[in-house]
Amino acid sequence: EGASTATSKKLLNVNIGVLGHVDSGKTSLVKALSTTLSTAALDKHPESRKRGITLDLGFSNFQIDIPEHRQKDFEGYDKIQFTLVDCPGHASLIKTVIGGAAIIDLM
Repeated sequence: EGASTATSKKLLNVNIGVLGHVDSGKTSLVKALSTTLSTAALDKHPESRKRGITLDLGFSNFQIDIPEHRQKDFEGYDKIQFTLVDCPGHASLIKTVIGGAAIIDLM
């Protein structure tokens, strides 16, 4: 669950796995939704760029306010942070996807 600091609000983090066939637009979707990117997000690995496919897990996120009608359900939290786990789509990289599954809450 999310951490709180003096300058940030308390966040509820939900990890979402973005899975699909190779070239189905997973990374493009993640790029469109995200406001914060990790250093591994959006195929920054040189080999990923060279081959034109995602080779490793990428992480990025966006936040939303708790909807007014759901504030009682999320008491104690100010925002929901959705962390997107961009997974490789090529069948030969399934071990990478399985390795990331341990942190994924939703797919």
